[in-house]
Amino acid sequence: MAERKRKKGPRKLGVGRRGEPYLWYRPGRIGTDGIERGGVWIIMHRSAQVASTDCGLGEGPEREALRRLADYKDSLAIQAVEAVPMTKGRPAHEVTLAEVLSRYLDAKKGIPDPVTGELKGGVSRHHELAQRIYALLEWWGERSLADVDTVSCAAYVASRVGTPWKTHARLGTGKDGKPARTGYSKPTKARVVTAGGARRELEDLRAAVNVAIADNLTRDAVRVTLPPKGEERDRWLTRNEAARLLLRAWRKREVQTIRSGPRKGETYVMPRRPARHLARFILVALRTGTRSGPVCGASFVREIGKPWMELKTETTTEERTESVTVDGQVYERKVTVAVIKRVAVFHRRALGTKEAENKKAPTVRMPDSLVAHLWRWHHVLGHRYVVEFEKRPVGSTKKSFANLVHEEGLGDDVVRHSLRHTAVTWGMQAGVDIWELAGYCGMTVEMIERRYGHHSSSHMEGARAALGGRGGRKKVA
Repeated sequence: MAERKRKKGPRKLGVGRRGEPYLWYRPGRIGTDGIERGGVWIIMHRSAQVASTDCGLGEGPEREALRRLADYKDSLAIQAVEAVPMTKGRPAHEVTLAEVLSRYLDAKKGIPDPVTGELKGGVSRHHELAQRIYALLEWWGERSLADVDTVSCAAYVASRVGTPWKTHARLGTGKDGKPARTGYSKPTKARVVTAGGARRELEDLRAAVNVAIADNLTRDAVRVTLPPKGEERDRWLTRNEAARLLLRAWRKREVQTIRSGPRKGETYVMPRRPARHLARFILVALRTGTRSGPVCGASFVREIGKPWMELKTETTTEERTESVTVDGQVYERKVTVAVIKRVAVFHRRALGTKEAENKKAPTVRMPDSLVAHLWRWHHVLGHRYVVEFEKRPVGSTKKSFANLVHEEGLGDDVVRHSLRHTAVTWGMQAGVDIWELAGYCGMTVEMIERRYGHHSSSHMEGARAALGGRGGRKKVA
């Protein structure tokens, strides 16, 4: 007698320990109103349907459903903390780190603007802070301030180093454990947490603990021990590498793949140029040594909350030599003439905002070679923003730049901040005065001397000449 087929159970994702939320796939059905509804992943918790993810089957939708499940789990930790009444002056063992971290996250969110509703006064990238706080909550959430010491901090670093980044793992399918490359669709080696990443998270923990102590949440002293700093990134591009990146971004064509039919899997090249905004970003970053944020957010018109690229003209005088013919003789004379010059002034600090103490944003004039491009982008092409895509400002070029570097084969050590390193390095190699270069790029003189001084042709030239000569005294005639 043939064996009876085993009944297939419901599809589930993210199933963990008993009582934890998970995803359940509800098949498509026809509702009571007669409308057919497709299958969808539902968040289940305590034998109840909590919320719908609005995601169906497939690698992309399932990846998004897992992300929403993770967000729901993180919200449970925050809700548990908010339900506990807060009293001050408690001993360290009575104050949970979940409470400390959630209060710190709320404090850094900012104050909503009464007109626009936007949050102002908080950290610039609050979503990244939230990701680090959630990673801390998974390990420290059930512990108290009394558990924070040198041993526990070292144990946290050991538990984090080598594990895949939470946001990076979501780029994969979530089932086969093969994460995708950051910002790229092709699978590659997993991007794991390093000691530097764990240190950055502990820095947030230290800041949260300091805020709790300042608010008199506890009367005890608590000290967070950080691992030593890693090596500073000093990757800069040669002029050949920079030219290759710029040329690829300008010439790149969109490639599409046929998804169905007899030609399924074939690719064809479209006339669309999807990376020309990236070429403009690279050009401005290399010419000015500006961070990626102000370059991407810069506008040609005054806008509150955005850096301003001011285009104007100035009348200057120049001495020119002209030829004059008198009685058949040709003479040359110098004359002073008025010249109208195009100028671009970059106000790096966003209008209506306060300059950060650790990130200087000085106002500088753009190089003449870049002014012509800026005028053409705004007055000829009609661009409102320095870096825009399909008439809209580009919030971030992180993924598109990672794709470009991957296609050019330069390696993962080349990131957007490498353009800033490159500009300062080229300036030192050209013999620019350190004080001028520091003021132009928004760095301190000490930083340039420590990190870029060895690129200067005059670096330790006196010592080299003295030690390279022969010993003994110089002969006096």
